[in-house]
Amino acid sequence: MNPLLKSSVSRMDQAAEADPDLKQIKRLLSLPHEIIERELTLRRADGKNQYARAWRCRYSILKGPTKGGVRFAPDASADEVSRLGFLMTLKCALLDLPFGGAKGAVRIDPGSLSTKERYQLAEAYGELFSDILRPDHDVAAPDVATSKEDMEAMIAGIDMHENDDGRGAVTGKPEDVGGLALRQGATGRGAVLILERLASDYGLELNGCRIAVQGIGKAGLQFARSAAECGARIVAMADSQGVVANGDGLDVEKVSQEKADGMLEYSDAPEAILKQEADILCLAAISDAVTSANATDLNCAMVLEIANAAVSPEADDILARKNIKIGPDIVFNSGGVCASYLEWLGYRKGGKENLDNVEEMWRDRLMTSADAIAATVNECEGDWRLAATLYALRDLNAIAEAQGLFEA
Repeated sequence: MNPLLKSSVSRMDQAAEADPDLKQIKRLLSLPHEIIERELTLRRADGKNQYARAWRCRYSILKGPTKGGVRFAPDASADEVSRLGFLMTLKCALLDLPFGGAKGAVRIDPGSLSTKERYQLAEAYGELFSDILRPDHDVAAPDVATSKEDMEAMIAGIDMHENDDGRGAVTGKPEDVGGLALRQGATGRGAVLILERLASDYGLELNGCRIAVQGIGKAGLQFARSAAECGARIVAMADSQGVVANGDGLDVEKVSQEKADGMLEYSDAPEAILKQEADILCLAAISDAVTSANATDLNCAMVLEIANAAVSPEADDILARKNIKIGPDIVFNSGGVCASYLEWLGYRKGGKENLDNVEEMWRDRLMTSADAIAATVNECEGDWRLAATLYALRDLNAIAEAQGLFEA
């Protein structure tokens, strides 16, 4: 088993100790259902071909079709898509969605691509995996460094081979091709919605709460905007270049515009965000941002994961000793996949116009999940990650038992 997947899967050990009935589902979920690795060809503007490795991991098919984003990243790997597919499996179970987890990636630097090359890349990915990506089999979505425009290009690639069924195999699309307005910013907005619901359980009050945010991308910015609208003070934000901070609260829109213009004035190095004094540290940038090497530096009451696998298992133990509570990724970044589910559901119903009260449906599903985990945490001595993992595994265990997958 690869180290990244092994790290995430190891968190099932504690759940199986807490509930011995979960030992067989732990074994079943220890490895992915399948990983498909292929080579993608991109014709660059200079006329030369560039070859890139591309992956699709379908981690679990217990609940039906698989669902997960596609990222473009220079460090993408089979190990990473396996880990992320596992986490998506748990996330879909928490939300009671009819999906197993999946993830896709292309190993490429998206910043090196022109607009035309980027379109060709996304289109090529769709064509390359057109035998996998189908509405009833595997459904893609945006992820790190991918956008709704990339999803539209991916549909074009799928449709070259799959008889115009690409719109149902991809979510996070532009609205004019079946996407939902709800999907844009859903991850960041959903995190704040869940935080509002669980704040008292965490011993926090969102109004006046001091929040530091690692990540000034789409998820981090939307989280900061929505939190500020609820009365929180965004006291610091960081990207890969540095930290901007203001104890009285940053103007999030100003930060966003200055970043877009290349005009941000940084006050410290990027890693200083982890030492920022705050009530909540929101990790919305990279995986493994907090590890055993830097967990002792944190100066907050709660760590909230929007980035997948932002806190390592070894760091969990250190944060627990420091009495820092964790808002786990499979709970707090679930707004995006929940919105994607509704987009997929609209397609299955013959068009998004056949969905009523989409915003209400989205909120209700997130709140139901949050409430279930809050109830489960009572048997976990306040360990929110354990509570979320337990709840997800119990759901998956019941399905596996009903399918007769375990020995009598």
